[in-house]
Amino acid sequence: MCANDFAAGDIGWGLLLRRGEVSNAYLWRSGQVRGYAVVIYTGRHVAEPTELDEGEAAAFWRDVLALGRAVEALYEPLKMNYLLLGNQIPHAHWHCVPRREVGADPAPGGPLSFEALDLGRQDEGQLQSDARALRRLLADADGQPGVRR
Repeated sequence: MCANDFAAGDIGWGLLLRRGEVSNAYLWRSGQVRGYAVVIYTGRHVAEPTELDEGEAAAFWRDVLALGRAVEALYEPLKMNYLLLGNQIPHAHWHCVPRREVGADPAPGGPLSFEALDLGRQDEGQLQSDARALRRLLADADGQPGVRR
């Protein structure tokens, strides 16, 4: 994950939504959940949140909350799931997943499997449209236009 070009607007896995204080937010291409997004810590390589000092940890969480609020505003989920795992990719990153009602959620009322988040691809046209809408929401929250730098 450290090898990503964090200056790019598209890292292959996802589309850049916002450059935060210490991390970047991306709308993810993979999986079966529309609105699945990831916040990747960009300050340096850290595998665990305990490796962050107090200021870095607070800034990372603020970046996650900004994305979570935008996802909630756009998709109106029943519940948001926030996962900080790193079992397969040991670099600090949050998965932010909107959960929906029965019929629109791959695992209603339960935890999502790895396959629900990793297998399959989002519709590219819908992904691009959703990314534009999320960028607008994040810019409005930041009080500035465009992707935060």
